[in-house]
Amino acid sequence: MSYCINPDCQSPHNSDGNAACISCGSSLLLKNRYQVIKPLGQSIYSRTFLAKDLDKPAKTYCVIKQFVGQEEVSDLVARSSAANSQFSGDPVQLDKIGKHPQIPGLLAAFETDGHFYLIQEYVEGPSLAKDLAEEGVFGEAQVWYLLGQVLPVLDYMHDRQVVHGDIKPENIICRDVQTAKNPELVLVDFGASCSDKAELQPIGTMNGSAEYVAPEQTRGAVYANSDLYSLGVTCIHLLTEVPPFELFDVKTETWVWRDFLKKPVSSHLGRILDKLIERNPKERYRSAKQVLTDLKYGPTRIETFLQKPKYALSLWTGAAIALLSLVISSRIPSSTPERAFELPSPVSNNLDESFKPQKPTNFDSPPTLEPLPEIPRGNIDRPLRTLANTSNNVWSVAVSPNSPIVASGGMDGTIEILHSRTGKTLRTMSGHYGAVLSVAISSDGKTLVTGGSDGTVKIWNLYSGALEHTLYGHQKAVFSVAISADGRTIASGSKDKTIKIWDNSSGVHSETLYGHLDEVQSVAFSPNGQTLVSGSSDGTVKVWSWRYGAPVKTFKGHDGPVWAVAVSPDGQTVASGSWDNTIKLWDLNSSEYRRVSFWARRTLVGHSEKVQSLAFSPDGSTLASGDFSGTIKLWNLNTGNMKGTLKGHNSLVDLAFDPLSHNLISGSFDDTIKVWRLPFGDRF
Repeated sequence: MSYCINPDCQSPHNSDGNAACISCGSSLLLKNRYQVIKPLGQSIYSRTFLAKDLDKPAKTYCVIKQFVGQEEVSDLVARSSAANSQFSGDPVQLDKIGKHPQIPGLLAAFETDGHFYLIQEYVEGPSLAKDLAEEGVFGEAQVWYLLGQVLPVLDYMHDRQVVHGDIKPENIICRDVQTAKNPELVLVDFGASCSDKAELQPIGTMNGSAEYVAPEQTRGAVYANSDLYSLGVTCIHLLTEVPPFELFDVKTETWVWRDFLKKPVSSHLGRILDKLIERNPKERYRSAKQVLTDLKYGPTRIETFLQKPKYALSLWTGAAIALLSLVISSRIPSSTPERAFELPSPVSNNLDESFKPQKPTNFDSPPTLEPLPEIPRGNIDRPLRTLANTSNNVWSVAVSPNSPIVASGGMDGTIEILHSRTGKTLRTMSGHYGAVLSVAISSDGKTLVTGGSDGTVKIWNLYSGALEHTLYGHQKAVFSVAISADGRTIASGSKDKTIKIWDNSSGVHSETLYGHLDEVQSVAFSPNGQTLVSGSSDGTVKVWSWRYGAPVKTFKGHDGPVWAVAVSPDGQTVASGSWDNTIKLWDLNSSEYRRVSFWARRTLVGHSEKVQSLAFSPDGSTLASGDFSGTIKLWNLNTGNMKGTLKGHNSLVDLAFDPLSHNLISGSFDDTIKVWRLPFGDRF
């Protein structure tokens, strides 16, 4: 099929093989080279088409942008030749910014038959608008991913005095994972841009799409933070699936997007979005750098973004390892040197480099303990020490039961093995493509299991650092992993709503547990290994007889997603932490005959933010809980009273107790791991 791009043609569709349009007689090859296939979109001053470049051996696809009207062409050409050109529709400017991997490259620019044309790289993959239509509203983690991907690109553009001018879901493409090594979001339709130092010009689609453009843009002026406004409006539309015009109350002149949310969002994300969509540009974020600084301490859950099962399955069967990059590269390298502007990226863009032998010294036996001085009772609310302070955001921590080893999973896809007393890095291991969301150490202290945003589970020899098995099977990010007390079985919970059971020694998949209606956020084995407990974004806690693949009981009582579950050392109590800011305690071995229980034994109230993690003390008398703000609370399980509050982090935390020292270890998204010296039992 060929398409005639003569604006006056009444019947532009033509069959292949025609040299000229059967309706108007115009040539169907632009410059005797480009065969137009179909229209992609249009505005008052321009039209966009999908085409083939017949001069290329592979006849690759490209995008043609046609500016219509002689007056607009003359103005554009004049600007292109001006020494002080401020318009990024200028081919020279577009060619410069097209060097960025998330901006389509400019292939050609020319004038012919009274029209000006830009030929740009075609980016294959679904737009966010298409994903919204097919999959429904976005969750909070997807919005963090979107911000983390797009803001560094805007920062790059704005540093070069270029404003996009038409950011909307249709103009953000998720590059097809089947044709790209590291999937990423790409900004398209740059013929609509202008300088952030110039008045907005009526060329291309520079007036943008009415629902998404900043108020000042409709009045003929555009600034760098006009793009930030459009990005913010894009986010609230994706969160609500409601047209932006309906999200603004014209009577009160306020945004009411929260009234249309179908999934909860954190107050932190809400504050960022509110500042992005301020109608007064002076009250809005001034730059993408400012947003990235606020973004650093916010992302909730890294997940495989826009990865539909059909993509993931083709990737598993076509490669030895998943080459997925996430959240979103929610930390892709920025054009600035500050690490605050780096959100998730793969460990390496080179597959071979990701598996180079690690240089840190090997250890064949557990490191030895070193004595520490006692600290006064009055200092228990302050950390004993900060074990690590690096540029790697910590998602997860685990402690060896028989040696002073702490393992942490980072945003950059690495696992750090630290000495819990000295803070010395014993080893750094690489292998995941994306954030390491969960880590677990076996009861004999020899095996480390990790779950990643790349959808894989990995089994490591903790002493040698060797990767023993990579387990494929989940179609989306693995949020939680757990090892049974006998060390034989691994459980993994995923964004794909399933739990998978694996044999630890062989890596063989033995069972898939279905039952949750939403993402499985946390899994934990009972001490005797007979029972598995899981928490999900569907707000429920399920108890499984995992050997038979069947749920035994479901606990319902939370008003929000359940992000953390833990089982007490005596195997009698399940604790669940939720987005409703509460913790509930359930009787695991209750004789209640009903398969669904709505009544928790106790509800612990005290957190002012969503609960992210839970950990029981080794003696079972204390429960530690951490929330999104970095606050840690300690609870007396016998009475339900709060024992104390630990403040030292400023972002979400993961918790683990050290069975040897009874210290509490906390790893946080603020880049630190802290050690807390706590007395237990009757001494508390």
